[in-house]
Amino acid sequence: MITAHKRKAFVFDLDCTINHAVPIAGGLTIHGRTTNSLINRSVLTVLKKISEHLTLFVATGRSLDTVADFKTHFANAGIEISGWILEHGTVVEGYPGWTENVLNSVNLSTIHSKAKAIIREHQLPIDTEYYKNNHQGFLLYTGENKVSSEYFLSQLSGLLGSHFRTIVGKRKISIIPKTGDKYLAFKEIFGGEYDIVFAAGDAPDDLSLLQAASFPLTLSDASPLVQEYVRRRGGFISTHINHAGTINILETILYRIIHSKGGLVVLGARLPYEEIGIFRKSRCDFLENLFHIAKYPRNKPDLLTINQLSKNLDFGKNTIIEIRMRDWGGEIKPLRNVLKVLIALLPYARYRLIFRPERLGIENLKDFKNISDKLECFQSLSDGIPRFSAPGVPNSPEMIQQSSLTLFLYDHPEDLEPWYDYSIPSLITKHPKRENTFFINPMFLKIADLFNMLDYFSKTEPPVKMCGPRVMMAANIVDEKDIRIAIGGFQKLSHYLDALIIAPRVINNISRNQMISEAVCSLGEELVCFSKLKDGDRPKILFVDTYGDLSKLYNSCMLTYLGGGYDSRKRGFDPMESLIARVPVVLGPIFDYNRIAVDSLSNSGWISILADESTAVDDFVRIAKERILSKPEFVVLEEFLLERQLDPLRVADNLLQALSKK
Repeated sequence: MITAHKRKAFVFDLDCTINHAVPIAGGLTIHGRTTNSLINRSVLTVLKKISEHLTLFVATGRSLDTVADFKTHFANAGIEISGWILEHGTVVEGYPGWTENVLNSVNLSTIHSKAKAIIREHQLPIDTEYYKNNHQGFLLYTGENKVSSEYFLSQLSGLLGSHFRTIVGKRKISIIPKTGDKYLAFKEIFGGEYDIVFAAGDAPDDLSLLQAASFPLTLSDASPLVQEYVRRRGGFISTHINHAGTINILETILYRIIHSKGGLVVLGARLPYEEIGIFRKSRCDFLENLFHIAKYPRNKPDLLTINQLSKNLDFGKNTIIEIRMRDWGGEIKPLRNVLKVLIALLPYARYRLIFRPERLGIENLKDFKNISDKLECFQSLSDGIPRFSAPGVPNSPEMIQQSSLTLFLYDHPEDLEPWYDYSIPSLITKHPKRENTFFINPMFLKIADLFNMLDYFSKTEPPVKMCGPRVMMAANIVDEKDIRIAIGGFQKLSHYLDALIIAPRVINNISRNQMISEAVCSLGEELVCFSKLKDGDRPKILFVDTYGDLSKLYNSCMLTYLGGGYDSRKRGFDPMESLIARVPVVLGPIFDYNRIAVDSLSNSGWISILADESTAVDDFVRIAKERILSKPEFVVLEEFLLERQLDPLRVADNLLQALSKK
């Protein structure tokens, strides 16, 4: 909230926010090392007017010597800049102590030396020397293309760890200490005297400034991530680009100043940091390439050898296997599937479950009974000793002995960031540094876990009768895009479908449920809740407001639209429950946590991927008609599932061999 005793500030980025590499008559030149850009003279006129009401601060990725042209043009126009935050927030002009603090916990020289060694070893087309002496607070390199740049960063990731953030542009590669940030620099040095009323920027490293501002602004050619955030905040996105867009956002600020529309600081919207780091576009392209060149395991484990290893290990006596997870979300199925095999081979081994609870997942960890209930069939050893413990969870049994193996069963890349690139295309990966530590990829094991349900789904009657036999499922709906595709698509498919089952990702999200209800009402239909269904009811649109029933409902359906594929935080959801019920799936273009299934089945007709959001409804309708009229061949799906069914045994084979070498 804006405080009365502080002065009001406007903080803005430079490149692609104030100046643009687009010709304009009478523009003022900004010299660059590779290309020049221009400032529209009208931009300076409006900035001068704003400076009569607000204190101006610059926050840029440029270094001190490359802002000289800006300083000249601002001074000539009578524009006073009260603070220059440089080099992505690692440097502030006139405050050398800030840079010293930023660099206190990192060593750029070590990173630079290692980077050069990696480039030599892998013969990468990256130049580390061109910008070497131009920046104090971060490293700036040039790369030939984004895939080789991301490969270079993946090789360096173990050294960077969680202490740096990286940016990959068209040619430039930035390695920036995380303690250096545009907003952190402003807050530390100027925040005692100033509040940020307005902030303008175009790139992900401007997001923390935009979050701190009362009113954020950007242009329509800014990063999609920045546009998404400003839109969610209710800020201003110019409909123009380049110079016209800059004038548009500055005139908007001036209008709001004159009409006293500063507003209050709103920090509720979450910053999409996942996109900035792990899921930036160039990183996704690199991961796509990794998946395409990866060889999925095809070896068939030798059962005789595995059984002999089990005997040699005394069936797991005195063995403790530590399994690290986030919570009970997407990891419970993979855990159960690993346990089915390990407990058969090591019946006396015990398991220590270590959780890194997420914001909502912590609800499942309030008492050990929640864990024991979900692992009921595995709960105790033959002598009654607890097989599991979960340190930190109330009422958990104690298990203080040192673990024999540590298994990471995380389904989120933040938990594996330093070596995520190496491990994500693989079923099981040995940790590059830690002894007896492995990452087991949950994406493989989710698939194998469901194969045994094939017979169940093929023989079970649908749990609910709809108003007709041709039913569509809309599962894991998370936002307005999903609602538009699911309900708009269903409306356009009225000649092909009789009924719709719609299941939100979280059943108690009031605003999302309201959007679903309003969309259904716009069709002139009634939304019937599953929990209130009575015998004899034949709903046309059924709303699943319970947990644990979705898997049974798939058996009623012909087609599934799976949500989350346009959400940069959710990153898509698991299609296997639908596929196991022999129901084809259509999903959005983001499917990072389910690549195994999507990559393997996307050309079979069982999984279809939507692309452009603007045509998503029409594309969904076209694909849906094809799938309804001609169902894909089941033999393709069956072969895929049979192959993946061996994965838990492949995991066990690796782990038993590791234990036998201890």
